[in-house]
Formats: sequence, C-alpha cells, structure tokens
Amino acid sequence: MSLPINRGIFVGDNDEISIRDLGDAYKPVGSQALIKVKYSAINPADLKHSSIGLSGSITGYDWVGTVVEIGNSSSFTVGQQLFGGVVPASKRPLHTGAHQNYLIIDETTATWPVPKGMSEEVAATLPVAVESAADLIFNINGFGLPAAGIDGQDASGIPILIWGGASGVGAAAIQVAKAAGFKPIFVTASPKNHERLLKAGASRAFDYNSPTVVEEIRNAVAESGKRLTVAIETVCNGTTLFGKPFEKNNTPDLAKACMSDNVQAEDMRLAAVLPVPHDPDWKGGYALRPPGNFNWLGSAQDPAFPVRTKNFMDWFVVNHELVWKPILRTPIVEGVEKAIEEIRRVARGGASMEKVLIARPL
Repeated sequence: MSLPINRGIFVGDNDEISIRDLGDAYKPVGSQALIKVKYSAINPADLKHSSIGLSGSITGYDWVGTVVEIGNSSSFTVGQQLFGGVVPASKRPLHTGAHQNYLIIDETTATWPVPKGMSEEVAATLPVAVESAADLIFNINGFGLPAAGIDGQDASGIPILIWGGASGVGAAAIQVAKAAGFKPIFVTASPKNHERLLKAGASRAFDYNSPTVVEEIRNAVAESGKRLTVAIETVCNGTTLFGKPFEKNNTPDLAKACMSDNVQAEDMRLAAVLPVPHDPDWKGGYALRPPGNFNWLGSAQDPAFPVRTKNFMDWFVVNHELVWKPILRTPIVEGVEKAIEEIRRVARGGASMEKVLIARPL
C-alpha cells in the first residue's frame, strides 16, 4: 500500500526540539502493526525527560490511531482503532515515538481498543496519567483493587491527600482513588478548578497557594475523625530535579506536613510522580513500566508492578463508563510549529485542567 511521507517531533539533548522528516512510513514486520496516528497528547515529560538522558528520539508517549498495515504474524487487524502509551527510553527507535504521523507497535506495546462510549480525544489523554496514578496507588503505596485482580491493603474508608489535583496525573488519581475506595479524598488545586475536581470525586479541595493550606488540610482531616497517612504528590515543585534550586516550601514537604500527628515514617504511604532527592520517605513511581525486573531507567523493579498496572488498565477500559469522568479540557493544536510551542509551554508547567492534543498530519 502507498503511504504518505512521515514526519515527527524529535528531542535531542538539553531540550533541543525540532521537526524531523522520516521518509516513507515504516513497514511493519512479524508481529508489528503500523498505526496512523490521529492525535497524540502532550505531557510535561515529552521535553523534560531530555534533562535526565531520555533523548535522541521522536518524543511523545500518548497516542490514539488506526491500524493501517500489519506484519505477517501480527495479532492486530487492519482498521482497529487503538490507543496506547510508549515506554520511555534513551535513543529509543524512531518508529516508537507518539508525536509523528505513523508509528509502529507490537504485542509488547501498551495498547487497548478504544471502547464503546469513549471518544478518541479522551482515549489519547489516558495512558500516562491513568497508569501513573495506578502505579502510585497500587504499586508504590501497596493498595489493592480485587475487582481488577490486584491484591493489597483495602483502601476502603482510608483518607488520602492528592497534591496537584488539576494536573493530568492528579485528576486521574482522584478517580483511581475513588474506585479503590479511599474516603475522604483531599486535593489541592487553584480555586478555579475546585468545582470540577469535586465532581470527579474529591471530598474537599484546597488552594495550594494559600499560606495556611497545610493548616486547612490538617483541620479538615481532624474534622473527618480519621488519621491521614497516605499522600500522592503529582507536582514535585521546589526540589533539585532538572537542575532547579531547592526551595524551602517545596511541594513534597508541604504535602508531608499535612500528615496526622504521631505518624511514624514507616506508617506513611508517600508516593510521588518524580524522585524526591532530599526525602527518602517519598517513593517515586513510573508510568508505562516495561515488563520484567527493571524499569525504563534501568533500576530494579518488582516484576509484579507492570502486571498490576496492566490489570488495572484492562479493568479500567472495560469499566470506564462507571469509574471515569473526563474532566480535563482537550484543546487541539494543528501544525508542527504550534505543537512545539505547546510542548514547551506544558513542560514549563503551563497546563492546568487540560491535556493538549496534537492533530494530524504534522
């Protein structure tokens, strides 16, 4: 079959970003399938990951599209509408990045059929955000969801704090936490976003810019009659990651200060989207874990973690109409120049209650 020329957005070292002409669309072999991408979603990591050595490739992790060609032993079928996520890696093969017109998947790629009742726009926003939230709650913090085949501590009636509820991961974490049974669910966000977060399942929402936010959250916990020992940190501002200076009022410290009195460190369940170098009580999570004993940074991982995350995603796709409210705005940009501009803006922290989509063709 004849396919158009492929183009993609390439990220090199030190935040270098450019358009790359990739020649003819890739040819799938064996178990592979060629995807014609309709939308890819922008995540902060699309650019920020270059600062930790994950560069030299077509960037982008979230995508939705259609199978247009398959290899001779592929289990995929032409015409399938799929969405999925790309595992991060340094200098990963060009054909895997989400921000291009065509990409290659195989049976190891995290993919799911777009289910009935879900738009393509919503599907494109899900893999990184929902998998991150699931990893933090079920893997790092060790809670379970028997309905999804995930064992662990019963979360029913346990309070949780989600710092950064208006981020993509934060908005997902609210709904994953609700599905797991956490209650009450405390979140921080700008006041303009509180109503949406409450509709998504948050019990109380607090302005993270308030000078008394820690006191307000601690008072709300006391009013609930419960002890707060669990937190998810989706912002991680003020730490030394990505070459930034350490700030006294960094968000991991603020979130930890909200924990109830007399809670020992070993009894806290503190999980963050990024490492927190100055405080080992925080454990970092990963989206899109590869199978096996090592994560995509080469560090050891429990091989059960990617299995548990996949089990949740499989359950989530089947049950999305019961457990998911698409509360994020999904503005769509067209053209490579605008796409690069948006990738830079999102990496700077400019997105709130939104997941920007890049339309095709590039």
